[in-house]
Amino acid sequence: MTALRRVPVLQLLGPSTGGVRRHVVHLSGCLQERGWPVVVAGPDGVLDGLRALDRVVEVPPALAGRGLAGSLRRARSQLQAAVAGAGLVHAHGLKAGWLAASVRPPAPVVLTLHNVVLPGSGRGVDGALRAFESALPARSAVTMVVSAEMARRFTGTSGAHRVRVVAPVSPPPAPTGTVAETRARLGVGPDEPLVVCVGRLHPQKGLDVLLGATAALRRRRVEVRVAFVGQGPLEGRLRRQAAMLGVDGMVTFAGPSANAADELAAADVVVVPSRWEGWPLVVSEALHLGRPVVASAVGGVPDMLDGAPGWLVEPGNAQRLADALERVLDDLAAARHTAGAVHAALVGRYPPAALVDQVEAAYGHALGRP
Repeated sequence: MTALRRVPVLQLLGPSTGGVRRHVVHLSGCLQERGWPVVVAGPDGVLDGLRALDRVVEVPPALAGRGLAGSLRRARSQLQAAVAGAGLVHAHGLKAGWLAASVRPPAPVVLTLHNVVLPGSGRGVDGALRAFESALPARSAVTMVVSAEMARRFTGTSGAHRVRVVAPVSPPPAPTGTVAETRARLGVGPDEPLVVCVGRLHPQKGLDVLLGATAALRRRRVEVRVAFVGQGPLEGRLRRQAAMLGVDGMVTFAGPSANAADELAAADVVVVPSRWEGWPLVVSEALHLGRPVVASAVGGVPDMLDGAPGWLVEPGNAQRLADALERVLDDLAAARHTAGAVHAALVGRYPPAALVDQVEAAYGHALGRP
């Protein structure tokens, strides 16, 4: 087999506040260690707190709406300048993939989709976004998706044979403060049971369901504090819901975190109540820190929590979520032991080095050197 020549790679991401940022930064570092020259591009400030961008490409935050034509012209011009000299473009997400495909760079395009188009996410243009999502594999040399559930969405579409399932990689979480310091910042006492939810305050994340579960726990007289770590368009609505349910005294809206590993480490239980997820890095990060995770059985989450079926709940069911949280809180010592075993099994199935190998294999295929 011909040796794989490591050409310059442009990593392109769009607007992001979550795990995609950490994945791109960590993957770029791993590739550089293996000899790939990497340039990272994206909207100004998207990687704040992680690393500096090499090139600014203002990928539009939405693919519809007023002003899109002008935003696209600017973004295309920036991307054409950034791609000069690149031997391969690796776009992350629908918006970055859409932009790369529209520019048609001379280098092959590899795409990673971390999420899917969900009902209501396109402000009235869901059908158009879904159609474009389905068309992207035909316009990319390789399309990587983060779970088998995502891959099934492309069954029967043009380019489906070029879709591969590759779980994302991320660095091991490293808290910067002590548990006591973080709990004090959250206004939670050292002996109060703490449930932490890290993520954007967005309808996809099912945070209204978590508030419903919190109200159910209150009715059952289960003592618990719940911290929402993140920001987003639903904050005002969620605060009103918490007050209406009478749980505003149990809930803290902590805002975004400079290092969410601090809040994860301070938690007794981490909860991911999403209506849909791809491969949420917060699950593996919480397990790495020895924290049990109660989560919706969506996307790649059942695979991640294999060995702890009692921690999985159907999405949108507040009562079932409350049941699972109560079971874990009743025996935290056993839950932490299970978290360690589940994490070890997860790393055994998806070792980080092997995941980078799969990305390199995708690059080789795109470059005609499988």
